[in-house]
Amino acid sequence: MKKMFKLGCAGLGIQASSRENPVSLTELPILEQFKLVKEAEVWDFIDRIPNNRQELDEYIKGSQLYDLPVLSGSGLYTLGLDDHLIKENIDLTVEVGGKYHNFMIWAKHKDRHYVTNEEVAECYLESYEYAEKAGVIITFENHVDMWSEDYRRVSQVADLVEARGAKFNVAIDYSHCIFKIENEVEHAVSQMRGDNDAIAKLDPFNDDSYADEWLNRNLVHWAQMRPAAPNGPLNWWGFETGPWDAKGIDRPGRSIQYPFRRPAEGEWHTDMWHAHKLACTKEVTRKVIDAYLQNPATNLSLMTIDNINLNAYGLGWMYNMFADSCAYAQFVRELYAERAAVHEARSAKSAAEFVAQYRA
Repeated sequence: MKKMFKLGCAGLGIQASSRENPVSLTELPILEQFKLVKEAEVWDFIDRIPNNRQELDEYIKGSQLYDLPVLSGSGLYTLGLDDHLIKENIDLTVEVGGKYHNFMIWAKHKDRHYVTNEEVAECYLESYEYAEKAGVIITFENHVDMWSEDYRRVSQVADLVEARGAKFNVAIDYSHCIFKIENEVEHAVSQMRGDNDAIAKLDPFNDDSYADEWLNRNLVHWAQMRPAAPNGPLNWWGFETGPWDAKGIDRPGRSIQYPFRRPAEGEWHTDMWHAHKLACTKEVTRKVIDAYLQNPATNLSLMTIDNINLNAYGLGWMYNMFADSCAYAQFVRELYAERAAVHEARSAKSAAEFVAQYRA
């Protein structure tokens, strides 16, 4: 029986929010976050490196007090500006006891040009070398407002990196693909409008989706899972600005988060919640689990549930965001148990025998 990968809670999602205390950019005290996560009894670790060295002692204290590691964290980086910050955050990852650091590279360089694949690959290779010496695995994420919002570029950069003899590690966050399904404006932002093959690959129910592409290449080390809906409703309780020309400023938050459970009346900005809109989220969750179970040499080693408090996500919502994350985490654990049982049963027989044994 293959044990499940580690399952962690995104630090930006640890808010037991409510009507009285909506999801906010103000985070709970660090020790309270550790207490909530530990008491939920569904998590293996917290995903959040300290913002700075002033927070480091609090994270170490919380980790030791609640026997809950801080295994991973992410950083936002502008090429040409943040070389020093990359090394500082990798060092912080080591000091807090972490093993993984994820990179979100902004679409624009310090000098305001859109970064090229070659520039991204060079940043990866330099950072990979530094992190490897420190015992840290780095990943580059597919993410809106970043170089990788044109999701075709992920494999292109992987090719460049692998041609230089290094492994390209991906953090897959498929909510950033799901919310673009059936959204023509978002297709245009991803430079895909008019490319029907590229648009079709957003859908995880297709066998040649971006998720399948990255999983089949064994690029994925870290699965960041967030409930999202195709062409979901904008966040009218949180406004944002992004780097893409003509996309607009102070606009409603992009719809990259969707409640995993039905919100009570007044807890969400949209009147109707539909369970069926989570089908893509659940399908990509299944594909990630199956890829892990079926490949003895899989690189996938951790998953996080990534409900978060930012503008394009849950900011301002009045549901209990942390409870929603726990519900998704429990779904993941139950689905893993089911898929593991199926995998074991299928492994004992040929495909034809597996089906035939249930015939009347």
